[in-house]
Amino acid sequence: METIFVDRFSIDSYQFVVGRIASGVCYIGIEDVAAAELAKFFKGWPLQAVKGSSEDVKRELTAYFNGKLEKFNFPITLIGTDFQKKVWQKVKEVPYGTTTSYSQIAQQVDNEKGVRAVANAVGRNPLMIVVACHRIIGKNGRLTGYRGGIPMKVALLEKEGISEFAY
Repeated sequence: METIFVDRFSIDSYQFVVGRIASGVCYIGIEDVAAAELAKFFKGWPLQAVKGSSEDVKRELTAYFNGKLEKFNFPITLIGTDFQKKVWQKVKEVPYGTTTSYSQIAQQVDNEKGVRAVANAVGRNPLMIVVACHRIIGKNGRLTGYRGGIPMKVALLEKEGISEFAY
């Protein structure tokens, strides 16, 4: 297992934690839950704090929050099961300013009856915002859970011009 280099920074009112390995960014989360998530998502991986190791991520997230970036360009590495990576790849393909449902993702990964499995995979997405799980909603248009909390999900959707959803 590689060492995950961990950096922290703030954008607006959000305190972000970013983890990366040699091949790319493998984690983006919120400070309040980052320690627990890193332990859960990367069980046994060594962590090392390296201040300033994610300036590219900070720059692009800042541009995203300022409405000047719709697609991220820094390298990412998806670390998870084959099924999770398949789901996350489909989530990554959901265009800026649009939403899709868990059941639609389940169909796209050839697992129509596996909506819960898809929801679980989406919930374990280690790259919030970049692998845009905030764009995944219930098929009835209802917002469901989000690692950063429902208020953050609403803020991200509204930032992308989406206001058609239910609580």
